[in-house]
Amino acid sequence: MSAVHSVYSFLRWRLVPVRYAGKLATLPRAGGAFVPRSALTDAIERDGHHAGPRVAAETLAQMQAIYRPRMADVTPTTNGHPFTNLVRPEEDFTPENPVFRHALSPQVLDVAHDYFNGRFVLDSIQVLYSWPTRSLSESQMWHKDYGDSRTLHCMTYLNDVTAPEDGPFVYIDKADTRRIRRAPFIRRIDDTTFRTELGSGQVRQFVGPAGESVFVDPSTCYHYGSRCVNPRLAIFVTFNTDRPFVAPTEPIRQHRERILAAARPVRPELSDTYLRRLLQL
Repeated sequence: MSAVHSVYSFLRWRLVPVRYAGKLATLPRAGGAFVPRSALTDAIERDGHHAGPRVAAETLAQMQAIYRPRMADVTPTTNGHPFTNLVRPEEDFTPENPVFRHALSPQVLDVAHDYFNGRFVLDSIQVLYSWPTRSLSESQMWHKDYGDSRTLHCMTYLNDVTAPEDGPFVYIDKADTRRIRRAPFIRRIDDTTFRTELGSGQVRQFVGPAGESVFVDPSTCYHYGSRCVNPRLAIFVTFNTDRPFVAPTEPIRQHRERILAAARPVRPELSDTYLRRLLQL
């Protein structure tokens, strides 16, 4: 890798304006404002979050039967992120897999379609196993995501997360995020500094039994995650605009044709053209 490319790569991950500049070249010549059509997406647009769908008990049991045993195969590390993705694309990107079906369900995919006015891509389908940690890594500090200027998570718990030691997803809404000091670089903020800047703003926690979910735009809401005393297992389905700052995650990029083939019987009413756009094929 050349020195120039190395410097650009560093700046791209640390400086917010560099990310926006990199997106300018791919923007369409003309585009309209985002105008959500449903009350749910209107709430996400206004607040940055909204309660998501509840997974049916039978489907939840199927998900847990697949992914709970995989936790035993993981050796937690003290380096890097304190979580890992348990999805195995060759096994899980299939019409039968309950997480794959959940990701493409009307309750998830159609909300994303509305939130992005139909101009969006699938960024990731992950089942994240988060293990207990003593010290905080970058993702456990307060931050916003900068994979795009507009992002949508649908996060679903596969175990009960009802107390702080269970590692709930913690965030503030879109309005309170405006209280936090803006900077040209990507910030990772400690709790003391964050509380000072937040002032009278409200810290929110997504807590609930297994099967509960939440929609949140992590590019517009400061948040942190995976501060666990007890292990946590959660589905993350993520969408970005059709011109994101960064490409979809590697499992999606490498298995687009597999996902396309599996998506057809899951959502037969969607055209191949639609699904190919979703996967950037």
